[in-house]
Amino acid sequence: MIAIVLHKYAEAMSLSISLQRAFKNDFKTLFWLLFIFAFATPLGVALGLILSNSGEIITIIFTSLAGGTFLYISCSELITEEFSLPGGRWLKLLAFLMGALIITLLWFLDK
Repeated sequence: MIAIVLHKYAEAMSLSISLQRAFKNDFKTLFWLLFIFAFATPLGVALGLILSNSGEIITIIFTSLAGGTFLYISCSELITEEFSLPGGRWLKLLAFLMGALIITLLWFLDK
């Protein structure tokens, strides 16, 4: 829960700055987009509580959706943006590979 709250705060700050730049004079659109963002987490928690006792296939589907979302965002936005910046590319590559190795090792520990 602490991780979700801290992440939500940082994401809200980043998103609100980006939306203010994109919709400078459109307060109504800005309000509704931030409103949707604010209620996405409580809605997701409620959906998770409702579906927590459902079958294994539901768990597999939602876990796959969450994992796929993380992979898509990291590969299409974060990694490409970081490697397009000059300087420290080898250090970034090393950090990326170490992170992938740690996640892989954690996966083997779970088995």
